[in-house]
Amino acid sequence: MYIQPLFSIAEVSELQQVMHDYPLATVIAEGAGEVEINLLPLLWVKGSLFGRLAGHVSRSHHLFLKGPSIRTVTAIFQSPNAYISPKWYINGQRSGRNAPSWNYVAVQAQGHIRFVDDAVWMREHLNALTHSQEASRKEPWSPTQADPEFLESVAARLIGFEVDIENLRGKRFLSQQRTAADRESLVQHLAQDPGPGAFALSLLIKP
Repeated sequence: MYIQPLFSIAEVSELQQVMHDYPLATVIAEGAGEVEINLLPLLWVKGSLFGRLAGHVSRSHHLFLKGPSIRTVTAIFQSPNAYISPKWYINGQRSGRNAPSWNYVAVQAQGHIRFVDDAVWMREHLNALTHSQEASRKEPWSPTQADPEFLESVAARLIGFEVDIENLRGKRFLSQQRTAADRESLVQHLAQDPGPGAFALSLLIKP
């Protein structure tokens, strides 16, 4: 990931928060001259310096079948994103120095994958992954509300995996290079824009 210094996320805690808040990651697995790319929900778990990622796939999934040949796994997490119209820049309109842009936050985590074939691990993982998404709801759903035999049959068809994060980088591209007045204008326009992700992105920009 190309990251200019102005847009680099330096705080490890902020990088970890992005992974926690936006768990659906693009997972790129490389090995034996092949690349396997998938969208997978990953759970960030406390560990060493950067922590680790925990996930699961079906036992028939290519990621698991190619497991022995996989060397490196890269997971990319991305916040809501949106197009930025040049018309929204106040100072840009005066100077004429404006162009279309796109705002987003992204984190790249890399490490080596290991598969976990353990029923207890899988139950704990699925419980934790569910809780991380349901906790903020008024009436959160719990796996205890599902039929135990059904959950057991689902879990039996899955294989878990963990990735110890060895390299962690992030990019916050939220018009930091613009003036405070420009960013305030962006927040106001994004909050009213009908595009998917626009309002959620407006909450990430600091005027």
